[in-house]
Amino acid sequence: MKGLALEGAASEQAAAGRRTPRQVLEAGLTLRRGRRVRVVALERRSLEARSTHPIERLNVRLDSGERLRLVFKRLRRGSTAKGNRREVLIYRRLLERRGFGAPTVYASIYDHRLGDYWLFLEDLGERTLEEGDRDEWLAAVRWLAEMHGTWWGRTSELRALGCLEDHGPHYYWRIARTARRHLAQAGHREAVRWFDGLMRRFDSVVADLMSQPRTLVHGDVFPHNVLLQPGPSVRPIDWESAAVGLAAWDLARLLDGWGKDKPTFRAAYFCELARQFSAPCDSRSFERTFAHCEVLVILCHLAWDERACRAEGFVLDHLQALEAAWQHLDRGGEIA
Repeated sequence: MKGLALEGAASEQAAAGRRTPRQVLEAGLTLRRGRRVRVVALERRSLEARSTHPIERLNVRLDSGERLRLVFKRLRRGSTAKGNRREVLIYRRLLERRGFGAPTVYASIYDHRLGDYWLFLEDLGERTLEEGDRDEWLAAVRWLAEMHGTWWGRTSELRALGCLEDHGPHYYWRIARTARRHLAQAGHREAVRWFDGLMRRFDSVVADLMSQPRTLVHGDVFPHNVLLQPGPSVRPIDWESAAVGLAAWDLARLLDGWGKDKPTFRAAYFCELARQFSAPCDSRSFERTFAHCEVLVILCHLAWDERACRAEGFVLDHLQALEAAWQHLDRGGEIA
């Protein structure tokens, strides 16, 4: 695939004014196809409610008569827990080489001077893993295992890309501290005391997590971020939180809420992960790491939205789940 980087061209034209989306898309398609491409018609429809960034669905007609359906994503300035503008670089430096089902990029722009960080992506439709059947969920966990296995232990290569977050102790503690702050802001004094008691051993969890092998993680691998196409074909979107982190963390977040069916999907994942290695995987170590990551998932529920923590039932359910997770770890962390 020919390069889609428009960084230099955009910077050179910054003094003359911002390039329009049509111009950027034409330049990207021209680079991709190796011939001059003109956009003769472009219809736009906002999808902003579905993302933290402005997103539009584009219907494009080219001078050749060809029609394209694209998603135009404009990433915001700033640095937060999510990657924001780094997603452009993640597509350029990582996903263009081996996309693991990610949408094709037709054009992109990364311009610090104007603050334009744009992606023109293949439109993959509306059907997500939330609507998936059992076979599609199995395809999703196997896809995740393939990606994790491909990058397992290759942290130096991943960090050299210069666009990925690194899940260090600060990342895990940020989740825990945000959860506690939400409980305190909601005025649940007894819940805060209960939470503090349960979290006395969190240092040991973080230490254990930091001792495990690391890989490429999607970082936001919820069912609504996994689109489905016939096959079944798994097409993950929203890579802005991609990071160097723990495979078990991605898996725990994907399978959150599955209950008694979770072991079946975990077994399918681990079987596929083992296929990626010439030496046997340490299943017991992975199981304990997964159990630690399930503690983090509970904390994430409390950290996600302060308003949810105002409901006493919500808080009680999650603190009971947290207590049960510690008891599970005391029994060895084996996955039932």
